[in-house]
Amino acid sequence: MKRGLLIAVCGLDGAGKTTQINLLNNWFQSNKLPCEITKQPTDYYRNDRRVRRYLDHGECEDMKVLALLAAADRRYHLSTYIEPCIKRGTSIITDRYLYSSLAYFKFRGLDHEYVKYLNGDIREPDITIFLDIDPEITLLRVRDRDGQHTKYEEKDPRMFKEIRNYFKEVLPAATLLIDATLDKQTIHERIVSEVSNKHSELNGGVSVGIK
Repeated sequence: MKRGLLIAVCGLDGAGKTTQINLLNNWFQSNKLPCEITKQPTDYYRNDRRVRRYLDHGECEDMKVLALLAAADRRYHLSTYIEPCIKRGTSIITDRYLYSSLAYFKFRGLDHEYVKYLNGDIREPDITIFLDIDPEITLLRVRDRDGQHTKYEEKDPRMFKEIRNYFKEVLPAATLLIDATLDKQTIHERIVSEVSNKHSELNGGVSVGIK
């Protein structure tokens, strides 16, 4: 049985993650390779009333509580969904992963080593992709998209600049860093090349067509 890949797609909002995730999923399907899309944190975390109080209104008595909730959500998601999929040969593309928690919680005042400790020995992705974009472009896109419903943190113009810097501190050394202002097909081709090579490496040299 072929082994599935865990592929984490990271980046600031507006960097084109959704577009590239969908294109990559289509590539898997066209090559008749099982693949599923997911996201972290999951909706279970995002809809928690304590999380929503902070995201919507900036109210949080203890940021460590949110970090613990995020870590628990990630571990449960991995053990009940991601790991079983990979073992049966299904690749997983996740929109965000541990590195988002490390970057965002550092912005919120927690040391990233503490957040990493909370997350324990969770698996490192087979491929981590970071779509890099100018924070000012992100800010404009988020405000244009969300209007009056912009999240509490996103009202701070420092946010995206600082989080971008924090991402670059915590991403794995082997991260595929891509300029998100390139045209979407060029970005897709770079991602597919990386994925095809990794799939071949982990499955005994079984090659996959690049389309």
